[in-house]
Amino acid sequence: MELDKNQAKVVNEAIQFWEEDNKITPELAKELRASYTLRNSNADAISSYALISAISCGLLAFGALVIDEKWIELLRKKWGFSEMIVGIGFTLLALLFVILAKRRKSKSTGSSASNETYNITIVLTVGIAITYWTRSFSNFNGNYALPLLLAAASYAIIAVLLDSKLLWVVMLVALSGWWGAQTHYWSEGSFRFAGMNYPLRMTVFGLIIWCASWIVGRVKSLNFFANSTYTIGLFLFLVAAWTLSIFGNYDDLEGWKMIRQGHFWYWAVGFTALLAGLIIFAFRNKNDTLRDMALIFFLLNIYTRYFEYFWDRTNKGIFFAVLAVSFWLVGRKAEQWRSKERSLEKIK
Repeated sequence: MELDKNQAKVVNEAIQFWEEDNKITPELAKELRASYTLRNSNADAISSYALISAISCGLLAFGALVIDEKWIELLRKKWGFSEMIVGIGFTLLALLFVILAKRRKSKSTGSSASNETYNITIVLTVGIAITYWTRSFSNFNGNYALPLLLAAASYAIIAVLLDSKLLWVVMLVALSGWWGAQTHYWSEGSFRFAGMNYPLRMTVFGLIIWCASWIVGRVKSLNFFANSTYTIGLFLFLVAAWTLSIFGNYDDLEGWKMIRQGHFWYWAVGFTALLAGLIIFAFRNKNDTLRDMALIFFLLNIYTRYFEYFWDRTNKGIFFAVLAVSFWLVGRKAEQWRSKERSLEKIK
């Protein structure tokens, strides 16, 4: 069995504790230590960085070839193809890529990073196919909610078929785009829908996705995506809530610029209280994802409030010095909690 550095440390401490407490013999302890190996963390890091680089290069290549050069549109007009024909062609190409990805996954089960990198081709071809399909519809009328919804449904089906977290994340992003476009269409171009501006309605959407991870985790065919849904939903919720703390439920950008930021103080207080509650909950329940995400946004919240209320009124050096001391105290307190938890675990 291969373990990373942190996992190996925990296992080794447990074996040592059992050995010192005479729960196991020295021979068994030696055998247990030999039953696992330390995973090459450098190789994992290189693999992750290579995946990120491949995705970035793939997206840049797509942007350069399709968006800037518009070579598909040039070929379509040159050969007289209709938009539906182009959509059918890329649909067949996407199906071919899905079949190849399925075969690749069955042959190289341990190469998850390279398999996910290959799935970028599916993301791009499906996107192009749906774009041309919907443009051929007579009732399209610039309603981008329709292609985004079709894309989200397609990515979800393929993600389940290939067990691809990348495609599932792309589906969630497409779904968030659909929600924004659809509410814009329903409100007939107004910035307010059902009494909510964009930040508030996206906050509601992020909360729904975050809560939906609980349902996803209990569906056998979808529980593989529970953590991804939880993380993306939480991120969307916190990003939208952060923008809500800045703009409030105001729907007039020009009017918002004329109002002092102190007018929205209750949104800022609510966001700060929310983050504090999430951090306390995360520490008590040992939820690392929620803890880290909430701490990052808590730091972002502090910087945001400073630039809103105190940028022209306080000495910058004093402010950041106080900020540094406060975070040092938080870090010290966290270390004390961690040491206390380790002591309790050893007693147990």
